[in-house]
Amino acid sequence: MFLKAKAIYPKGKSLEMNTFAAFSTTLPKTAGAKLYVTAATFYRLFVNGKFVSHGPARCAGGYARVDEIELGELSLPENEILILVAGYACGSLTSVRQPSFLRAEVRVGNEVLRASGYDFGVFTPSTRLQHVKRYSVQRHFTEVYDYRAKKVENDPSFASDFDIIDPAPTPLARVAPYPYYSDVLPGAAASRGALIPDASLPVREFKYQNPDEENCYFESELIAFDPFRFIESHGQKKTGGNSPLPLTLSEGEYAIFDLRRIETGFIELLCEAKSDSDIVIGFSEMASPDVFSFTSLDAYNAIEILTSGKTDFTSFEPYVAKFLIVAVKKGEILLEKFGIKTFMHSPSGILTDEPEDPELASIYRAAIRTFLHNALDIYTDCPSRERAGWLCDSYFTARTEYTLFGRTDVEDAFLENYRLFENDGSYPDGVIPMCYPSDPIIGGKFIPQWTMWYILEVEEYVHKRGHEKEKDLFKKSVYGLLSFYGRHENSDGLLENLPSWNFVEWSAANSWTHNVNYPTAFLYSAALEAAYKLWGDEELLEKSKRVREVAISQSFKNGLFRDHAVRRESGELELLSDTSEIAQYYAILFGGIDVKSEEYGELYSFIMEKCPMETTSRPFGIEPINAFMGVYLRIELMRRLGERELMLSEIKSFFSAMDAVTGTLWEHRTPSASLDHGFASYVLSVIVDALNNK
Repeated sequence: MFLKAKAIYPKGKSLEMNTFAAFSTTLPKTAGAKLYVTAATFYRLFVNGKFVSHGPARCAGGYARVDEIELGELSLPENEILILVAGYACGSLTSVRQPSFLRAEVRVGNEVLRASGYDFGVFTPSTRLQHVKRYSVQRHFTEVYDYRAKKVENDPSFASDFDIIDPAPTPLARVAPYPYYSDVLPGAAASRGALIPDASLPVREFKYQNPDEENCYFESELIAFDPFRFIESHGQKKTGGNSPLPLTLSEGEYAIFDLRRIETGFIELLCEAKSDSDIVIGFSEMASPDVFSFTSLDAYNAIEILTSGKTDFTSFEPYVAKFLIVAVKKGEILLEKFGIKTFMHSPSGILTDEPEDPELASIYRAAIRTFLHNALDIYTDCPSRERAGWLCDSYFTARTEYTLFGRTDVEDAFLENYRLFENDGSYPDGVIPMCYPSDPIIGGKFIPQWTMWYILEVEEYVHKRGHEKEKDLFKKSVYGLLSFYGRHENSDGLLENLPSWNFVEWSAANSWTHNVNYPTAFLYSAALEAAYKLWGDEELLEKSKRVREVAISQSFKNGLFRDHAVRRESGELELLSDTSEIAQYYAILFGGIDVKSEEYGELYSFIMEKCPMETTSRPFGIEPINAFMGVYLRIELMRRLGERELMLSEIKSFFSAMDAVTGTLWEHRTPSASLDHGFASYVLSVIVDALNNK
């Protein structure tokens, strides 16, 4: 894939946290050139000063996906290729931890014109400050910049020697689609005003798990700039409404921008600083045009820029916002442009049609946007706090991709990353991560139930999405998991005391997951059956049947399924009375029961008459479902039962409010945590299926 280029990085910097490097070369007038490029952790490409791309696609540890970028007609006598690299070298849920590097070469056909390690200048710019806070536990670092020295990133004063990273990660082709970029630039601020210092305002504290020298900087090492705290420690006094750009903002003034719906991408700002100025940018998924506030999200949604003169700024990292604030901490600026450059899956090539029903059509569009924001290089849970590739979430998001495009491009990449995962001893034998590519700060933490959803997804990928020829590529990972489960079966054949983080749903039902958990037992039976369907192993089918029979006989009492049983000191297994709505859905979907039969009449009546999705009102003692994952299992159950009208009615009742507020679909019932969550796009596939099969 590379003919000459070496993996390089500024000397002595590849293992440092939160470094910033620049690599530059020039080309004479050239036609037909292509750039082959990969990096860790992320790169940004400019050609003749213009933004071209951001990458690479994330990949498993030990590998690196290579972008191939057509450079087009390079028509100037001297054409500059500038590649900026952010090397994070820390634990996160967003990427694997590895030495930072760039590997790049420009070719015309097989002729190498420029190659890293030979023809690229290497620089260590001081424009992006290194000793800053983490953005979140799940992602990397915040962004603070100092442009007052008026130096570009490849200024000769930043020149550096370089190290060759050897062995370099094995290059792999990019499988997922390339990003879609477009500018969302409101031409006016929604309001403007003055900042009022107020020491009485509550300021959120960000606490990170296991802070240490390998994952974040200690408080004593941090620079003094704290843009998030600056915004939270000031009140806002509105002095004006709609204010067209260009707009002058002086020290202590702010402007709020309303994007009308949630957008995902890079924050763009063009301004002229009339003196040394300090600019703070805040962004939020939920605020108002008149008063800016941060979303209830454990993420440091603020950027700070120190500058003088003309500044054309684009954030290095992608963020999520519906509302943004530009505040001048010092100096005075003429704000000429402000907004978002989108970073998402391309909307072209969608095969499905909008529903005729206006309410369903609006939810359908919100689901598409939610998918596009969360299905770029891998499937992610959200494009804000985490950008992490979780199993289980992927099971639902994969259905959306196939419904929309009839293809599996993102799923191909997502599952290949899992196949390439190598356990270095951080996990029990046979276990795969709960999300990947990642290198969690709490090493070895995993969700046993998510690995079962992995097996279910693989079976659908092979048999329902046309990948029969690849099924044996998954045999090692699936049988490794089956071996792990087998080590935790009790004398009844049910899983008991599974290690690490057990998860069935964001509700009280998740406090009943230890000892013997019956939703997990039913999910396990489905995973066993899925493995049987893949390779015809009759022993797995028989085990699946036994698990279901035992789980039903132990947990079905007085017309409903109970959640769990505990092992007493006497050695007896005691069924407890705790009962959740989600347990009923696991049992029906994965327990192989006929819920319409006379035996389950009370259960059928319960789920049809007493469990509407849009409310949490349930009979006394029954724990209601949350959005994830109860609502989605209820939708899937309605689909399987053929309850089309009820399902579509409940979908409209549950999702319309989300769509109306943000134009995206959320993680929870209420506007907390992520308001742009990938798995929620699954509702689109159900709507399309229901309308096409009336």
